[in-house]
Amino acid sequence: MSFSINRNNLTHGLRLADGVGVEIGPLVNPVITREMSNVKYIDRASTEELRQWYSRDEKINVNEIMNIDYVWGEQSLAEATGGVEQFDYCVASHVIEHIPDLITWLGEIASILKPGGIASFAVPDKRYTFDCKRADTTAADLVENYLRKLRKPSYRHIFDHFSNFVEVDINTAWSEGFDPDDLKPSKSAADTYRACLEARDQGRYVDSHCSVFTEPSFFDLLGVISELGFLDFRIKRNFSVRRGMFEFFVQLEKLEPGLSTQSKYQQYCDSLEQMLNTGLELQFSANTACHPKLYFSHSGGFNETESIEAAYPHAGNREILNFPLPQLDSPQLRFDPAEVAAEFSIISATLRNGSEIISIAPDSWQPAQQIAATEITHGELRARTNPDANDPALTLQV
Repeated sequence: MSFSINRNNLTHGLRLADGVGVEIGPLVNPVITREMSNVKYIDRASTEELRQWYSRDEKINVNEIMNIDYVWGEQSLAEATGGVEQFDYCVASHVIEHIPDLITWLGEIASILKPGGIASFAVPDKRYTFDCKRADTTAADLVENYLRKLRKPSYRHIFDHFSNFVEVDINTAWSEGFDPDDLKPSKSAADTYRACLEARDQGRYVDSHCSVFTEPSFFDLLGVISELGFLDFRIKRNFSVRRGMFEFFVQLEKLEPGLSTQSKYQQYCDSLEQMLNTGLELQFSANTACHPKLYFSHSGGFNETESIEAAYPHAGNREILNFPLPQLDSPQLRFDPAEVAAEFSIISATLRNGSEIISIAPDSWQPAQQIAATEITHGELRARTNPDANDPALTLQV
């Protein structure tokens, strides 16, 4: 995934212009630069300590490591930053999987955000990464880590991370019939055990993926944390993992203070239902089998590499196509009906936004120049693409 898409998804809707925020773990490539916003950088160690740590990593230019404003080590995040409820947003890209105690971490982030503030995370989906052989993190894992108040990866985290680390190409991971059990771990059990001994004998911080998620398992875990009363967030929006990609993006909104555990849990469940019920439903027909695609525009235009694809396998049939969407503010949608020349119809179109259902009139679609002709007959939009069209499209401003 390109970094521009990563940045667009992580920063969508954040108060960059007039807000104050923090980014956790920017290292050499921050999502939000100091030129973009009034942002403070947080990491587990100071700038100099990070430069010393990464001096052994040939892929990192230590001179490009960001100057860290707040060190979040053994102290709480509120102690590190000097106060509570002072920030409008918190961004962390590929950090959450490294956190030994996820429950405490989310609670500390909530403590420094204002009510209504946004925590925005990029999260790898283990199915498409070197973690693909590992078992999903469970609620029992999170509760144990919380009760132990872990501030460093445990021996279990370290051993599980390195003993199951595999080299995998993302295209292979997405291919039909891919089985992670066919892959051989990169490190032996003996090498992995030595890393655990170093952590014990030298007190070393051994960087590991302490948690592994699929997109569905992540939201299931948040549900358990919320049910226990430890989650002061509701889901604001989610950008799902797309074919050929390996991460999803979730934004959580801090709840008002003083809510009961039951009230917080209900708000989480309601927001999850709304997230799952947000999308575009098309009744579609075409004279050829095809793979229609939907693009959504936010934060600077359409991302050409980020589409939501549906299958239309049987020419001539009227099929319902479902395109799950993130919850966006007044998005523009682009529908590419077919990758080949085709005659097609949109019989009906419905936008679902949680409990809100919006019927889209057929004349709301605006044809691009690659669409040869359109007409509305009996309430249907009928059109055909140019024979030599490249990405024929209809656009819709919601």
